Amino acid sequence: MDEQTLKYMGERVDKARKIQRKIKDLEHVIEYSAGKFNIKILDQSSNGPYIEYREFGALATRAKDAILDQVREEIKLLKQELAEL
Repeated sequence: MDEQTLKYMGERVDKARKIQRKIKDLEHVIEYSAGKFNIKILDQSSNGPYIEYREFGALATRAKDAILDQVREEIKLLKQELAEL
């Protein structure tokens, strides 16, 4: 095996590991969200609006469901990308 082939394979392995790490992180988001209902959108300083379930139950539930749907979709795309490697 020549140097160019080893380099190419190493880059693919590195990319695959990054994708796997992203999938794991996003799966953690789904697991961690179980039983959670409040939604907070934060900036880099941890400031931002808050949708409290006690006041806006239906909105908080819809927001959480929409976010988790997008997380699942991203996981699906990442798994596809991984399979194509």
